[in-house]
Amino acid sequence: MTQQFNIRRIGNFIYRDIVLLRNTIITTLSVVGVLLLFFFLYDLRGDHIISEEEFASNFMKFYVVLGILFTFSIFREAHHKKSNLFYFSLPISSYERVTAIWLTTSALYTLLFSVFGFLIGQVAIVLGSMFSETNFHLLPIFSENYWQGVTFYFFIQPTFLLGAILFTKNRIIKTLLFVVLLVFGLFIFNGILFSIFNIGYDIFSEDQIVSNAFSLAREDFSGIGIFLFVIIMVPVMLLAAYFKIIEKEV
Repeated sequence: MTQQFNIRRIGNFIYRDIVLLRNTIITTLSVVGVLLLFFFLYDLRGDHIISEEEFASNFMKFYVVLGILFTFSIFREAHHKKSNLFYFSLPISSYERVTAIWLTTSALYTLLFSVFGFLIGQVAIVLGSMFSETNFHLLPIFSENYWQGVTFYFFIQPTFLLGAILFTKNRIIKTLLFVVLLVFGLFIFNGILFSIFNIGYDIFSEDQIVSNAFSLAREDFSGIGIFLFVIIMVPVMLLAAYFKIIEKEV
């Protein structure tokens, strides 16, 4: 297996994964499309428009959950006894494999599902203009809530990607448990940093209410947790997934 980074191999691997999952993808999008259409039509009542916030609200009902499930589906072949040997013997390097999977389940998924949501919303507007007082308008999709949701997904997705390749049974449940422990650990670490850098607050004093101390920690040091998650945890999770794939290939 060549170790030279090759964009074409990554593209071929992405195409292969999508083709193998095409039936699952089509079925899932069909069901989600009907639900999204219902929610968008419901939003057209009253003011007869779909706002940016309404699109983001409906979009986020499915975006994160489906993205996580899609991530686990990508690795289904890797855990199947009859196909895992062939999967890990494909002519693609470990870092190309991780890159392809991450691009598929994050960037490509976000782009395609956003386009899909826009098209369903636009269909709802067309139907509304035909059978009600709705005026035809282009669906606005980019809002602060939309970008916050996309950013949140990009932050947590590498953790689920690691869980998808790390665990062989009950993968989703074990990964969720791992995420809970990780968040709890970050919360404790935030509290420790708060205690170290804010001795002046006297948070261990009997006169200090514990709830107030945690409120101060959340308000003054919430950025520390975000910084650690983005700068440290995301690359660490991707790196861990890379080494786990190397282990399985051997």
